[in-house]
Amino acid sequence: MIELRQLNKYYKVGKQRFHALKDVDLTIGDGEMVAVVGKSGAGKSTLMNIIGLVDTWDSGEYLLDGVSIRKQSDRRLARLRNEKIGFVLQDFALIEDQSVLFNVSLPLILGREKYGNIKPKALRVLEEVGLADQRNKKANQLSGGQKQRVAIAGVLAMQPQCVVLDEPTAMLDPQGRREVLDTIERLN
Repeated sequence: MIELRQLNKYYKVGKQRFHALKDVDLTIGDGEMVAVVGKSGAGKSTLMNIIGLVDTWDSGEYLLDGVSIRKQSDRRLARLRNEKIGFVLQDFALIEDQSVLFNVSLPLILGREKYGNIKPKALRVLEEVGLADQRNKKANQLSGGQKQRVAIAGVLAMQPQCVVLDEPTAMLDPQGRREVLDTIERLN
């Protein structure tokens, strides 16, 4: 479970401070699917980055499974990101000249998964997102919706407790948007 209490985030803009997040309270329970919506510049990506443990905040409390994240070491935060929170970036973050299977396997390799488990896990999640038949294609041969599903598969292979998707359909055409949303709904 994720719980944010009175969370605040400021950015320095010249000599001014910009209040990006103001007193945010949010609770996300296990198995819950939440969408954060708002105008451009409202702080959505900032909030996603904090929830995904890739950014810090200035005041307030962040509890993950009842444990405060505030004073965790960088090493512990990296471990939590690997074990508990999967983060899918809006630009897919794939290695374009590598295969779909490689891209899905990479988080497992970096997460120090046992070698014998990597390919079976990667193939299983590719099946789950409907792309097992594309495993040998290079990422640059895929549509936007397919790339997003590969990015999601890479995160799912790590079996995190929570998946954070930052604007998962923003750069997609209507067909790609439908594919990704169907995949997210089915997997949740």
